[in-house]
Amino acid sequence: MRHRLLAVWWAFLVAAGIILGAGAPLPAEEVKIEEAQKKEARDKTEALPEIVVGATKTERNPADVPASITVITKEDIKRKNIQTTDEALQQVPGTFARRGKGLADTLSSVNLRGFPADGQKRTLVLVNGQDISTGYTNSVTWASIPVESIERIEVIRGPFSALYGGTAMGGLINIVTKMPRKLEMELSGGYGTYDSWTWYASVGHRVRDKFSFRVDYKYQGMEGYPTNLVTRTASTGTAVTKVVGWRGTTTAQGAPTYITGDSGDNSAFNHIISTRLQWDAAPGHRVDFTALFNWTGYGYGMPNSYLRNAATGAPILSTTTNTQLLGLNRRFAAIRPGSWSSGDGQEHTQVYILSSEHRLRDTTTLKLRAGGLVQPENWYTTPSSTSTQTNFAGGPGSIAKTPSHSWNVEAQVDQQVAQKHVLTGGLVYKSAWAATKEYALLNWTEIRTQTRRTYQSEGYDRTFAFYLQGESNWHPKLTTIVGVRLDWWQTYGGLYQLSATAPVVKLPSRDQVSVSPKFAVLYRPWEWWSWRASVGTAFRPPNVYELYRTWVSSAGTIFKANPYLKPETNLGWEVGTTVKPFKGTTITATLFQNLVDDLIYRVTDPTDPTGRTRDFRNAAEARILGGEMEITQKVGPWLELFANATLLNARIFKNPLDRASVGKKITFVPRQQFNFGANVNYRWVNFNLTGRYVSKMHTRSDNDDTVNNVKGSYDPFFTLDTKVTVTPLMDVNPALGKTYISFAVNNLLNRQYFYSYVTPGRTWWLQMGVKY
Repeated sequence: MRHRLLAVWWAFLVAAGIILGAGAPLPAEEVKIEEAQKKEARDKTEALPEIVVGATKTERNPADVPASITVITKEDIKRKNIQTTDEALQQVPGTFARRGKGLADTLSSVNLRGFPADGQKRTLVLVNGQDISTGYTNSVTWASIPVESIERIEVIRGPFSALYGGTAMGGLINIVTKMPRKLEMELSGGYGTYDSWTWYASVGHRVRDKFSFRVDYKYQGMEGYPTNLVTRTASTGTAVTKVVGWRGTTTAQGAPTYITGDSGDNSAFNHIISTRLQWDAAPGHRVDFTALFNWTGYGYGMPNSYLRNAATGAPILSTTTNTQLLGLNRRFAAIRPGSWSSGDGQEHTQVYILSSEHRLRDTTTLKLRAGGLVQPENWYTTPSSTSTQTNFAGGPGSIAKTPSHSWNVEAQVDQQVAQKHVLTGGLVYKSAWAATKEYALLNWTEIRTQTRRTYQSEGYDRTFAFYLQGESNWHPKLTTIVGVRLDWWQTYGGLYQLSATAPVVKLPSRDQVSVSPKFAVLYRPWEWWSWRASVGTAFRPPNVYELYRTWVSSAGTIFKANPYLKPETNLGWEVGTTVKPFKGTTITATLFQNLVDDLIYRVTDPTDPTGRTRDFRNAAEARILGGEMEITQKVGPWLELFANATLLNARIFKNPLDRASVGKKITFVPRQQFNFGANVNYRWVNFNLTGRYVSKMHTRSDNDDTVNNVKGSYDPFFTLDTKVTVTPLMDVNPALGKTYISFAVNNLLNRQYFYSYVTPGRTWWLQMGVKY
């Protein structure tokens, strides 16, 4: 019913916009000029200045906006071996893209300005201006957007709640997809390390100078490698059976443990169908529709035991008694057959974006947007680690299912005032829902064997908001932006049930009002030198997972939700400068700080005498002080160079419920990042080389996870990546010059490190394609 109401509301607004536009037609001569110049304007689009939309919700040249902005173009993406969209952001200053095991990584995220990489919840991600985060954890399925369909990616750093509300604490990322200006087709395929495949096809066209469409399909698959090492602790003592094959190691905290096997090759697959339609309904009126459909999943092959019976050499997959480590006074407890295996997971994501733009007057534009993200499927299985009947082929286990959806509706008006000023105002409604249910499985490899429900949780939230922004060009050298947004946020309908026999606990609804102002200024004393400064506040309401998802781990630890969480808040400022001292040279430097209050943190529940309950609290206050610097250099038409650095001092300075965290680094935040690269383009050959360094991250609030190169650690690393692209028919026949072959090597130096899991080491990728 809600979906129907949203559709009716949007249709009403579109009709109203067209009627209003018809009632106030553009001057006749202007209509003629616009019609006559349409085709010419499209043909010259490549020569137009670079445009961004996300920073002000209006089209602006990045040089005219008082914000830290990086634009990644489709050409930038082609030069590198980019398989998922988040990989295109790895070398942007002030940006940390977390991905450790390629396509199989379900924890990938991109975060800006020193905010923790423990999810996507503090950096807003948009596709064509529409939020694509889930209604459950605010996560983003980065593999759901085919990189070949991307026109550009706008990365805008700094607090942007004054325009976009929650989750834009560190900034926002706006992914703009391509629209054809003529008939365009592309077909490509690739193969690489770990038996990885990809196939891609697209077609697009513009018909009768009114209607444009584009359809993309992409498949990605990999057989994978062993990412998950199986480790066991050992106690003091002896046993009759002696074992060999184990490897001594430690945890990230330094406690001794032993590697005894792995869970098998970690495979993954990904199917994407995307489409975008655009209709120029009348002069000054445009309707745009985007849809993304994604099916992705992961799994594990046959697990491997490294343990061997010292007497017979036979592999050991299970034991009913203790086994002794040969040569040591240490022994393993009985080994269950299911303890080697890891479960599978899949999700199906649907994204719908419907927008329209109506030029009502020469100085007035109405923009309407409605859309959402639906995940009808999001599940993972877990084999039982305690049952003697569970093994790789089957046996008891469990499945957790979390369908979710989020919907957004927005109406925006842009009004130009007296040539030098633009007012932007809008109304926003956003809602989210997620429900988790866990079931017992008779056979953990067959999801159809589910039986009784063993757990459930559910919850909703919604936001109504109004924003107003004024942009003033006081002088060619001086621009200011003043904005404010008022958000009313409510969570309701929450419940959880910890077991099949436990009572259903219904949780109260709550609401809160947040006001987010912002001021920014841009000063250009000379054409080649500009200064910018901004200050603003931001907030992030807790998501449905943090509010309502309580669960119990296999070790008996209770991870408890907290329906009384307050929104996190942030006061942020930045000062930056851009200098272009020579032709082709650009130097950018920025100093920034975020003062975060009510940071949501996991803490040990002081009311639990066993210490086994961990819940979310608004426990922490944090300070993030950072600096970004980048230099780019173009040496003629054939050589481009760049280098950038991000330095962060992100620490907890107040946390009454976890005093050990005070003064420590914020978890999942690297202190240093350095990137550099070169691109050479000569005739029909393009060569790209990039380097990336990321310092160590901590995952524990007391920062005692100091050991590197062990399971669970996030090690510092340096990698070199390279790619060569050849268009062999360019000189023979320019019409056939879109045929290409590329060869790429990632991690050229084969650096071995852990990102909780084992990373893949050196990988290669061969791709061929043709464009028309």
